[in-house]
Amino acid sequence: MSTTDQQIISPRTKAALQHLRRLKPLDGYSIERYLASSGRLQVRLKRRNVPVRDAGFEDIVLDGSTGRVVGLQVLTSRGDAGRGVVLIDDDGRICNGDSQITVRMADVVVSTTSSVSGSQRRASSSSGMSSSAARSATTPLSDANNELLLKYGLAALGALVALKIIFAALNILSIILLPVAFLYACSNCPTNDSFDAKRELKRVMRGAHLPEEHQPKGFFEQKFNRLAASVTAELATSLGYEIGMTDFVGAAKMAAVKVPVASAEYYWIGILGKWRYIGQREITGNKDD
Repeated sequence: MSTTDQQIISPRTKAALQHLRRLKPLDGYSIERYLASSGRLQVRLKRRNVPVRDAGFEDIVLDGSTGRVVGLQVLTSRGDAGRGVVLIDDDGRICNGDSQITVRMADVVVSTTSSVSGSQRRASSSSGMSSSAARSATTPLSDANNELLLKYGLAALGALVALKIIFAALNILSIILLPVAFLYACSNCPTNDSFDAKRELKRVMRGAHLPEEHQPKGFFEQKFNRLAASVTAELATSLGYEIGMTDFVGAAKMAAVKVPVASAEYYWIGILGKWRYIGQREITGNKDD
């Protein structure tokens, strides 16, 4: 398990963090202090809340001789030097290499301000803002503001009442119109005898159901398309076809024409006095399957 404590960092680490924030103010650098699995407290540099390196370090310092930010992994027994890896180059670029370098601790920049004073300033600033917000919250509203709020409240209430009335009227209208629409559909439902399978197949094969941009344009092209559709329909139905009708409570009908030669079954919906082509599907096997 790891614990995060960004308030207690060494002056060397704080100096490195201040340098990065001055160099790249929009990159959102921060320091994470946590307890590693080895039981030692280590620090980790994060950019926009994402660790620059997964591994932690004994300290993160700014090498004043090179301007680079280094993560120290080992310190000498005398504490006059350390070995680690470069995290951020002197121009602000993130370094991904693992080659180790030696840093003289005499060249390391140390922050002169303590982190405790910074936290105290932030705490006093936040308390000042809270007291200011509390004072503004307790300030009574003027008569003009009260009148404006009352107007807005009445307008919102009126809008809700109007919407409720509109929805109630639509419900009543739908209850009245649905039976009328059903009776109209029943009275105009096409009969089974009005469905001519060959004629409808010819219309499908010449593309009458397709959008206008897919229709043949010229006079001769249209005539040739009609002739080709007639010949194809005659050949497809010459060896027989099956017609199936499905009635939908008298308001609509669906016709299905199975053409074994074409290995396809075509579908039409009959509603409001017309037959409309809706699609086809491939069939496998022969007619008796």
